[in-house]
Amino acid sequence: MQTKININDNMSFKEAHEKHGLHGYVQIFRKNKETGEKSLWYEDDNIIPISGYNWILQKIFGLYLDSSHAVPFENIGQDTNLIIPDLNDSGRYQIGIDPDKYTTMEADISENHFIQGFMVGNGGAGEDAITTKNTDYSFTKLRNPIPFQQTQQSLDSSIAGKYLGVYRTGSSSLSKSYYIKKFDSRPHIYHSWWRDGQKWDYVDPVSQGDLGPDATNGVGKTNRIETYAQIELSINTDDGDCLSYFNNAGNNQTAMINELGLVAFDTVDGERSLCEKLYKTKIKRFITLLFDESLHDTSTTAELVKLANDIVTGLSIITDKGQSNINTFVELLDGIKDFDWTMDELDYTALQTELCKETNIGVEAFYNQNSTFIYATDKFLEYMSSSEFDDLTTDEAQRIKLITYYTFNSIPLQSNWEILINYRIYAN
Repeated sequence: MQTKININDNMSFKEAHEKHGLHGYVQIFRKNKETGEKSLWYEDDNIIPISGYNWILQKIFGLYLDSSHAVPFENIGQDTNLIIPDLNDSGRYQIGIDPDKYTTMEADISENHFIQGFMVGNGGAGEDAITTKNTDYSFTKLRNPIPFQQTQQSLDSSIAGKYLGVYRTGSSSLSKSYYIKKFDSRPHIYHSWWRDGQKWDYVDPVSQGDLGPDATNGVGKTNRIETYAQIELSINTDDGDCLSYFNNAGNNQTAMINELGLVAFDTVDGERSLCEKLYKTKIKRFITLLFDESLHDTSTTAELVKLANDIVTGLSIITDKGQSNINTFVELLDGIKDFDWTMDELDYTALQTELCKETNIGVEAFYNQNSTFIYATDKFLEYMSSSEFDDLTTDEAQRIKLITYYTFNSIPLQSNWEILINYRIYAN
């Protein structure tokens, strides 16, 4: 007896939920920033090229990236038979950190090598702008990438932390082109019960009690669980995204994009990012310990002194910028970093009073009716976004790999219009 098995492995389906395996699905909206009008421009599924699948398998099994690791026993051939180029390479885009200056990787894939940004381009459609070109699993780069920002000056401090992937044009060039933009927010993973005719925004969440084989809720659903990570991206013309490239003198191209790719890389932190991380990990902790009286004891004083040392040291890279509020904050902490907490009591009230001043970082603490601390706000990041910090070094990317690739009908870039992109990676 002869049995036939048909395997449907098409690259495109009308509905994302009809596709099995690992794949992406994208919705692109245009939003008028003056009227609030929002309309769907295009939606379809995208491919994950070989560089994406290779990266995923390496993450799962703890194998080496095919970049330089400086590990004596490394043998690339035992991990993969294909060396997939980085977008940092001169033969590709020559963006981000020069491969000759990569930081050493002592492990398989560095701990912060993730999909954390995206690129756009205008090589994904034909001459009529409404016919998308075919995509291919072998692609390792966009057809024609377009920089998000192109400037001869430092990026404004309010947006500087959003971009990286600078084109390495040489030290003599005054212009900088930034080809990667970070996600608007951290991606989220969703598990939802799927049903026929399910809309994009329908969510029937799966609970722990639904998980088998012996579901404790007694419902025992048998329809498929839809699992995906959702990512939110935006192209904001108010910030000059892409328009700065098309508006350059001599450029006669129509301002539009029609290709999109998610990229994975590990980041070399710049001065701005280091200060923001210090704020999230050390400065917020310092404020909480200081204003939450339920935590006040000898060990708290010891921790405050240690935090003061770490903060003063960490912020030393920006105390010469002339920002009086942050300098006042650093001077205050510098006065207690050598405090001998074994001999004297720290004056918590005096420190609280100083931090709350508008000449400092303007801390405002909130308590409930029982005088129990709830949370505190401050203006540290607001002062970090002032013009004094425009020239702070921003993050840069190394080992950049194209993980997904997507082409769509050309979308015009216009002032007062924002492009909003909902990007889902399904794993079903």
